[in-house]
Formats: sequence, C-alpha cells, structure tokens
Amino acid sequence: MKVVLLSAGLGKRLEPITYSIPKPMIPISGKPILGYIIDDLKKLGFTDFCIVIGHLGEKIKQYFGDGTNFNVKISYVEQEIFSGTATATKLAKNFVNDSPFLLYLADTIIPKNLRNYIQNMINSNFEINLLSSQINSSEIGNVGNIEVKNECVSKISEKTLSSKSNLAWAGIAFFKNNYIFKMIEQLSPSQRGEFEITDAMNLVLENNVKIGNFTCDGYIDAGTISGLLELNTFILNLQQRTTQNSSNIHYPVYIGNQCTIGKNVELGPSVSIGDGVNIGDNVKIKNSLIFNNSKISSNQNISNSIIDDNQNILSL
Repeated sequence: MKVVLLSAGLGKRLEPITYSIPKPMIPISGKPILGYIIDDLKKLGFTDFCIVIGHLGEKIKQYFGDGTNFNVKISYVEQEIFSGTATATKLAKNFVNDSPFLLYLADTIIPKNLRNYIQNMINSNFEINLLSSQINSSEIGNVGNIEVKNECVSKISEKTLSSKSNLAWAGIAFFKNNYIFKMIEQLSPSQRGEFEITDAMNLVLENNVKIGNFTCDGYIDAGTISGLLELNTFILNLQQRTTQNSSNIHYPVYIGNQCTIGKNVELGPSVSIGDGVNIGDNVKIKNSLIFNNSKISSNQNISNSIIDDNQNILSL
C-alpha cells in the first residue's frame, strides 16, 4: 500500500536550526524523525513511499536514497514553491494513480496504537478517513480543528480560534481513491495565502462525500520546541526502559559515536547527544537534544534546549 509523506516545509517554528537541516531529518537517538515514521509504517505493511521534498530536500534524498537500505521503495517529488499542503499532496498524484494511499505529515508521531488506528481507517466504509486527537483549548489556534457529528467529520478549520471543537487533526489521513485530487484542483488560496489540504477536505464535504473520523489517544507535533523535546523523551524511554542510572548519567540518555565528554559532566534524564559532540568540563544537561558535531563549552547548565552544530540554541 502507498504512502505520501509531506516533508517539504521550511520548519519556521524551529528556526534558525532548520536553516541547515530539514525538519524531518532532525536526529533523535541516532536516527532522523522521518526514519522513525518510515520504520513504524513499514511494520504495518507499507512499503511504497513517495516523499514530497522541498527545503533542503537533497539531504533527505541522500540519507534514504531509493529505500533499498531500509527495505522499502522510495520515490520523490519536489515542491519548489511552498504554497501549502494541498499543493504538496497534488505533486504525488502520478505516484498515487488510482490506488488507496495514506497521507502523513512528516513532523507527526502517534505514540500509541498506530496499528489499530490505521487498520480501522483502512477497514471503514468511508472513502476518506482522518485521525484526530483531543487537545487543550489553549492549542486550538495552532492546529487544524475537526468538528464531528455522528462519527463523521462535519467541518475542518485550519488554525483558527473560532473553532467549536477541541479535536485536532493528528496529521494522518487515508484515502481509498484519488477523489481528493479533483478537490485540490478547485481550491482557492486560504486566508494564509496557501492551498490547504484541510480546505480540500471541506470541499469533499460540500460535495456530499462523507469523511470518517477516528480519534487517537494523542500525537506529538515535532514541529515545535516543546513537541521535539517531548518526542525526544518518548523515543529515549522506548529504547532504554531497563537501563540503570549511574552517578553522572540519569537515564534515558543516548550518546552518539566519537563524542568527547569532559570531567564532572552530568547527563540526563532525557538527553540525546549526536555523533561527534564535544562537551567541556563541569557541564550539566537534562531534557535536551544536542545535534551532531555540536560543541558545549565548560561550566554550563543546559535544560529544555535544542542545540545544533552552529551553536544555535532553542529553549522552552
């Protein structure tokens, strides 16, 4: 079965770190976010992927290639003008052809029961199915909101405070045919000046085609500082459930290859350190993500932060 991964965005909420790395390639515990997504979907039987690339897309192509090394098939289309998620989806039309396909925003992770949710979406009687999640009222203006009536989607609002719903689109949709592409052709730009896939889905509803809703227990938006740190903790905990703490390492902690760590350094919990990192003496780091080849000078206390190899720091 086919998957379209939307991976073209600029990652503005994570600038300036995303000036030099595409958001889906941010490494956590030795692997990029996109690698975890592909691994999760491969376990569910998805083997044919189209990655929509754009900003620094060559770095994605260089890492994943044609997918052979990951036991999947990967092709690419490039979004040269960043005019929205609907435009990005449209680029995969020839890849999809007449096949059912899964659409997946490549900065989203579903931490629990992904297999059950996707299987239910595939087996449903609806031509289109969305995955949603409950959110706090304070987050309504930052997400695509889904209004539901009788288990069907009644309206989708893109990042607006006027939504009546506390359900957010969790970044995954399953399409049993290519009808969505006909709706994309009819779109006008949104108030943000973009062609939104959520607007295309509203056109589907206006044409009296029902859209099913499945609600998951939560999702992680890795396109924000808080979401990226949450994902870091989640992945580290999955990998290191039984590791015992020591006097200077409080697990979960990941340390990459060829790192230099000074004296009296205290790491953790929830610290991911990439390859080739140099850490000075008397440093404390917790709940942080340190990119490959970063340098941490001595006598620092770092927490709730993301640091790249250009010494850019994002903190909560």
